Parts: sequence; structure tokens; C-alpha cells
Amino acid sequence: MTVRERMMAVYRNQSPDQVPLAVYSRYLPRGSTERTVRDWGLGLLDWVPVTTMLAPPWHTHAGFVSEVQGTEFEIRFSWENGQKHETRIYHTPVGTISQRIRQDPTYGSDWVEKFYLSSAEDYRIMQYIVEHTILRENHDAFLAKQQDMDQDGVVMGRVDRCPFQKLLIELAGPERFLVDLYTEPDPALELLAAMDKRMDEVFEAVCESPAEVIWQPDNISCDMTPPKCFAEYCLPYYEKRAREVHERGKAYVIHMDGRLRAIKDMIAAAPIDAVESFSFPEIGGDTTFSEAVCAWPGKVILPNFPSSLATQEETAIASFVDRLLDEAGSRPLMLQVSEDIPPGSWRRALPILCQRLKAHKK
Repeated sequence: MTVRERMMAVYRNQSPDQVPLAVYSRYLPRGSTERTVRDWGLGLLDWVPVTTMLAPPWHTHAGFVSEVQGTEFEIRFSWENGQKHETRIYHTPVGTISQRIRQDPTYGSDWVEKFYLSSAEDYRIMQYIVEHTILRENHDAFLAKQQDMDQDGVVMGRVDRCPFQKLLIELAGPERFLVDLYTEPDPALELLAAMDKRMDEVFEAVCESPAEVIWQPDNISCDMTPPKCFAEYCLPYYEKRAREVHERGKAYVIHMDGRLRAIKDMIAAAPIDAVESFSFPEIGGDTTFSEAVCAWPGKVILPNFPSSLATQEETAIASFVDRLLDEAGSRPLMLQVSEDIPPGSWRRALPILCQRLKAHKK
């Protein structure tokens, strides 16, 4: 089987000839070690938005940013203590809102210092932006990326976080959003409904797209998404969207990289195909892999290799892989590198992982 065939077999809940190891493409620097581990079977994971993102987008990369009718979008850069800060501003007919982010100098991740929504009035401005977003398909860009990737990995069709998670993580932040939702819910609920309505259009494009794997980076963790909120806002969304994509034979994959014990029964009931970037207790998760295997018998679990292990001895990494394979048993499995690894550590960790997995034949 090719690398892509192994990875796609796992997404389809089938067992490939050997357990694949895959890495988010952006976490794999190019060079001699990269060439070696890819020759040993390391697969690449990448994504292209199926449509431009519902404004405001999390990233401003090509293919993410949507035009907003009647609105000006402005980006300003500044530097403080040698660090770059970015302020994104939407000027709309009903008011102006802005977000300020800081880029991590080591990993390049974006951290929000000021959210778009800082008052009850801002919900009305955000609703205008959502309702006037002009969504455009990215199918040609997806096909081009997939053609370039060929058999070296999988290109996933990326969609926005579900409306609850987008507000929680990107637009308002947990302190503002959760307090508003429980004390002055109407503006938040109206915005959630408007976002869900626009996502209907996105998923129409999803269903018509060439993407076989639909990836939704929700970053679920119970300490941020309380069980009551997950049941009320996330689970119904998954049920609705899974029904749509399954009718077209596509896999629906949700990035859940946090503490999941309090919602593990609801995850079991959710009609999603895979829990992606599952976090071991070594990196802050509160559910062991064996517990997840028992809790989600019909789902694929795509665990994230704990970055803390990357700096340990080869015996510790090998022991981790052996235990993981033993706990997975006959279930389809793909180990992922889907979070940041300490700089330089990947050069020693990835060859060990590749060789250990390659030695284990199904």
C-alpha cells in the first residue's frame, strides 16, 4: 500500500498493512532527516479550506479570507519587545471591531491578546460581518494541492470550527462568551444562529467538493467547553453536519485535543468518524488511550504523539509505541504529530517512531 492508501484506510475505519505515522506538513522542516523519514513511510497531512472562511478568519493565508460586503478589512503591524503584533480591524456600516494577536516566536502560533467581541454591542457588529460574508469555493486550489501531494499523504478539506467553538476560541474568548451566554444570552444566541445558517452554505460546498476527509479543528477540551455547552451547541451541530457529509461518502474528522473525560459518552454518541489529535495524559489529556478505545468502539482515534516524549531516550519512545499498539489491538490506528514538537527534537524522535511502527506488521 502507498502512504496515502494506508492513511485513507484508517480514515475509513479499515486496517492498512502497517500502522501509519503522519505529520502536519507545517511541523516537518525540509532537509535530510525529513527525506529519510518520508522514505521510511512518514505521511504528510495538509488541508485546504473547502470555501473561504466565514469572516473573520482565524488565519489570513491564501484561500482563508472572505470578502465582506460593505466592509473594509484592515491589518496593522507593530512590534513590542522584539515581538510582532497584528491588529485586524473591520470597519462596517454598523460599527468597528478589532482583534489583536501576538505570534509565538518559537512555534509561529497565533495568540489572541484582544478579542473582536468586548461588549454586548459588538455581537451586533459581528452578526453584520457574518451575514455579509461572501463565500467562495476553493475546489480548484484543493485539487491542485492534492495533485501535488499525490501518494505522499492526505489533503483534508478544512471547514470552520463549529459556531460555538469559533466564538469561544477566536471571536470572544471564554471569559466574555460564556458569561454573556449565561447572563445576557440573546445577542450571543442570535449570532450563533446566524453563523449556523451561513455554515449551511459551506457544507453545501463541502458535499460537492473533491475532499474525501472533512477536517474541523474544534480544539475541544472540557475545561473550555463545559459538558452542558457541548451537549447543547456542539453535539447537535455534529449530528447535522455528519449526516450531510456521510450522504456523500466523506469522513468527518473533529480535532479534539484536550480533556475529554466529562464528555466521553457524548463523543461516543456523536456520529463523527474520528477523534483527531487525541491528547494523552502526558500532554494534559485526562483520558488514557485504553479508556478511549473502550469508550468509542465505533470511532477511529488519531492520537497525537506527546511532544514531551520527543526529548526522552529511545527506550521511552519505543515503550510508548509498543504500549499504544498493544492497547489499540486490531483497531485501525494512525499516530500523528499534530502539535508543536520542541525545536530540533523531531530529528531524533521521528526516525525512532517510523522504525518502530514499520517493524510492527498487521
